[in-house]
Amino acid sequence: MEPQAPTMEKGLAHRLASATASIEGVRGVVVASLDGEALGSAGNADAARHAALASFVAFRAEALPVDGDLRGMGRQLAGSRFDHVAIAGASGDSLIFGLGHAYLFLALASGRAATILPALSPVLRRFALLPNPAPRSQFA
Repeated sequence: MEPQAPTMEKGLAHRLASATASIEGVRGVVVASLDGEALGSAGNADAARHAALASFVAFRAEALPVDGDLRGMGRQLAGSRFDHVAIAGASGDSLIFGLGHAYLFLALASGRAATILPALSPVLRRFALLPNPAPRSQFA
C-alpha cells in the first residue's frame, strides 16, 4: 500500500475558506487536497471542478522549466515546488496558491488579483499557512 500524502483537515479547510471568502473581491473559495479533492469551500457552487483544476494546474506548473529553457531540466524539477499562479478569463480572474499540503483556489472579479494579495496575507498568516513572509505581487 502506498503512503498517502499529508492533507489539511476538513474543519480547518472550511474555516480557511470562510475567512478567505470574506475578503472584498473574492467570489468563491475552494481548499483542495493535493489529489484534487475539495476539502472546504465557501461561495463556490462548483467546488469539485475547481479543486480538480487547482490540483491539475499546480501539478503541471511544477514541471515547467524557468524561461522555457529545457537544458538542465532534471535539476530544476528535482526541487520544484508550486507557489502560486494567476489565471485571467472572460468570467473573472482566479488565483491558485500552494499551501504545502493543500491548494487554495480563489475565484475573483476581473482585475482584482493584485488587490486581493494584501488582504490575503493576514488570513494565511492567521492560519499559519504562509510559506513566505509576503506573497509576490507579479500578477498582471
